[in-house]
Amino acid sequence: MIKCPDCGEEASDDAKFCNRCGRGLDSSSAPVQSSVTRPEPLASGTILKDKFEIIELLAGNSIENRYRARRVGAEPQAAVILRERLGPQPAADADTQVESSDAVTAPLTSTEDGAKANAPGDAEDPNGPRAKTAELKPIAAPTAPPEAADPPAQDAEDEVTSGETPSEPATSEAAVSSEPAASSEPVAGAEVNAAEPTPNGAAPAPVVTQPEAQGAGAKPEAPQDLHERLEEIAQDDVGEVFGRVMALSMTLTHPAFQRAEAAFANNGRVYLVYADEALAPMAAPPIGEPEAITAAIQVCQAISFVHRRGLRLNDICPQSVAISGSGRIKLTGLDYVSNDNELAGDLVFNDGYTAPEIYRGKQTDKRADIFSAGALLYTWLTGERLESESWREEAGPVRFYPPHVITPELEQAILRAIQFEPSARWATIDDFKTELTRLLGQFRVRIAALTDVGMVRDHNEDAIMVLDYLRDSLVAPDQNHLCVVCDGMGGAEAGEVAAAIAVGTIRDYVEKRLAGAETVDPGKLMNGALEEANSKILEYVVAHPESRGMGSTGVTALITPIAAAVAWVGDSRGYLLEGGSLRQVTKDHSLVQRLVDIGQITPAEARTHEHKNVITRSLGARASGPAGAESVPVRLKRGDKMLLCSDGLTTHVEDKDVEAILRRHRDPYEAARELIAAANAGGGTDNISVIVIQAS
Repeated sequence: MIKCPDCGEEASDDAKFCNRCGRGLDSSSAPVQSSVTRPEPLASGTILKDKFEIIELLAGNSIENRYRARRVGAEPQAAVILRERLGPQPAADADTQVESSDAVTAPLTSTEDGAKANAPGDAEDPNGPRAKTAELKPIAAPTAPPEAADPPAQDAEDEVTSGETPSEPATSEAAVSSEPAASSEPVAGAEVNAAEPTPNGAAPAPVVTQPEAQGAGAKPEAPQDLHERLEEIAQDDVGEVFGRVMALSMTLTHPAFQRAEAAFANNGRVYLVYADEALAPMAAPPIGEPEAITAAIQVCQAISFVHRRGLRLNDICPQSVAISGSGRIKLTGLDYVSNDNELAGDLVFNDGYTAPEIYRGKQTDKRADIFSAGALLYTWLTGERLESESWREEAGPVRFYPPHVITPELEQAILRAIQFEPSARWATIDDFKTELTRLLGQFRVRIAALTDVGMVRDHNEDAIMVLDYLRDSLVAPDQNHLCVVCDGMGGAEAGEVAAAIAVGTIRDYVEKRLAGAETVDPGKLMNGALEEANSKILEYVVAHPESRGMGSTGVTALITPIAAAVAWVGDSRGYLLEGGSLRQVTKDHSLVQRLVDIGQITPAEARTHEHKNVITRSLGARASGPAGAESVPVRLKRGDKMLLCSDGLTTHVEDKDVEAILRRHRDPYEAARELIAAANAGGGTDNISVIVIQAS
């Protein structure tokens, strides 16, 4: 029997993959033992080296514990997060050490005695194709004189432990016993002597702490520079994994990574120190396209930062992505970072997200991270993961439609990222990010329309309409959005008829002209639509004399991103919320508005004037001639909101309150619902109709 080194699940000797977590298994996997690999959790109040006091145990898995802790005596006493594992133990002897190391990996280039050769290119470029992430781990200061010849480079699983000279045999983690020492448990509440020797017998050394963050314009530190700097730092031997994470935390200064601040060993255990950040998981998928693309672009930026340093992340899945308190994406953990030529001793298998070539044991490069980023975006959009059960032989199915409908261009971008063969994917993560950025930059419109009878009337004479004319084509995409609010009048249900005639006529008029090949001016088009509605209402009155006196006001908007045209007749209004400030873009055709224009009354007095409901223009008011429709052009930007409404809203809700409601809601439907509730709360003496248009 063998044990999965990630989750501890037992499997048969011939098993290739862990049934629980999907990690690949081979003969190098740790054999099942009665001993545990996870340290016994420490009690609250335990004092560790450098005055770290355990506050509480947060979580644990088969190999490590996570605590919330604080540094005693520090001001202010900010909480930190500690990761704890068993520390490296000395091998029984050198022969056992070498044998165990060979069982894990083989050198990329070997001499006759099995030692890795120092290729000339390695000396010239420590971050080149033969570099290993293990070389980034913090190591002890060299004890040999500066002029001494460099020792042979070591494999990923071999490391120079604290207190050893470079010429001494390295301690392999594969040879370390996972049995914790009986005397290694600190007593709760007792302070551990900081001068106590480390488990391998070396003298203790200061905790390695992270340097100050580099300025925004500072050039990122190259890995070889980091390696040189680390050689000057004396520190505890914190093991292969924690040492590598600490070293990467010191050089990967991108804000998207959760980085360790310090590392230390204490009484047979090793620790990483993190800031106690408020990290939350991503919203449960599926999430909207703009939100998903925005998050994916941040992930791509972090991946690109790593790729430019000759490394790849490997561990990209929903569980490794969180949201910080500032709303930024955070990638948690640097445990599995490697370069393209490092042997796969520390690979992680995230079913549905790890690239197929890793399952197949093929040569892997940075395009594996591109696959993982695409698979992650697929999950955010659909709520499902890619089926990976067949990836060792062939590609699995990828389902979008049905049941998931996304824009065609976004679907094509994701499908290219998750191609089974790496050569068919995006060439670089920056190419994928550029395409996502382009798609995010496309103008999108969300519209909500609601109408309500109010608190007094027994029937609704308003009519509203929203139509989307979308050609979501990869060849010639196009979009137009038509919004109409008509407020009928005339009594005896004549107002309902007038509003219905107006809405139907405007729709037919606009559809016919949008379908033509000629280019139309939106303002002239909407003016013409209102005038055509006026003519149709007059024709109806001639045919039905009993409906004499019927009519309707109307306000319309035709949105052809990023331009829009608003046209109106009467006192139905159009507003624009721009930069958080609301302004009325229409001008009422009413008696009180004329009095305001000539200075006889103020806008505040117009709200309570005895003739405030008298309008001077409407559809069907004149027996002949035009209705007198007007139009204004409007330019929309991302984040802007438009409002079309009947006077049933503006009679009871002041403009400042309309502005507050529109600003308060990101969802146009929620804004529309509160606007109607506010009008009803103010009296609801008329029918209320609103259309809220949000640009994103």
